[in-house]
Amino acid sequence: MKLGMPILFEYNSLEENFKLAKELGLDFVELNLNFGYCRGEMELGNVKELLDKYGLEATLHFYDEADFGTYDEVVEAYTKLLVKYAKLGNGYIKLINFHNNGGPVVTISGTKNYLYQKEYATYLPKLLNNFKKVEQVCSENGAKMVIENVDTAKGAAFLMDNFEAFNNAGFGLNLDTGHDSLMGGDFLKMIEGNNLPLNEMHLHDSDGKKCHLSLGKGTLDLKHLKELAVKNDAYVLVEVKSSEDLRESIPFFRNL
Repeated sequence: MKLGMPILFEYNSLEENFKLAKELGLDFVELNLNFGYCRGEMELGNVKELLDKYGLEATLHFYDEADFGTYDEVVEAYTKLLVKYAKLGNGYIKLINFHNNGGPVVTISGTKNYLYQKEYATYLPKLLNNFKKVEQVCSENGAKMVIENVDTAKGAAFLMDNFEAFNNAGFGLNLDTGHDSLMGGDFLKMIEGNNLPLNEMHLHDSDGKKCHLSLGKGTLDLKHLKELAVKNDAYVLVEVKSSEDLRESIPFFRNL
């Protein structure tokens, strides 16, 4: 198992994040393409040197809104961005994380309805085919593709069917603990009930209504989640979003 942190909104450079990771004795930092300073430094080509300086590995979070089940022009654009940053990260990015995107929503009388669920027979084959291409790009650049569960409303039941298809296709899986809590805990049940391999875990606490809480501030069975991560030799990203929360959460995790 390896333990890491995300890059933080409060910082303006990757080195600030790497200094904190070194201070906390972490193994890796998750870079994030949603952050302009991350994209800029990857494009400058200085990330590998900085990682070596601080003795760290790196994973990469792809754009939150990226949807590989949508129409071809949008998928093509995101694929071009993936090729660009996967090549820039070749040699230091170990995993690249993608959201299992819920897609477009129609709200009727306060209830969310998901268009992909209505179009599932055509949507799923397209999604799987595109993720196979994504996996190939990642692999060619030395990274493992992993797909993360998101906190789309509980009515998006098709997202669980997606994960069964992802596993059958041999794709890597990432359990986000807080997102799963908001969705009712079904993804964790599916992983454990079917003994699915877990490559990464985004670990944060949740009270069932809010997530990304510091460890120990919610109701999740964090000791059990740690045991699951150790069993799978997973990359564990303590996905709290401030330096203060990280300084609280990392010792808490180590003492579980």
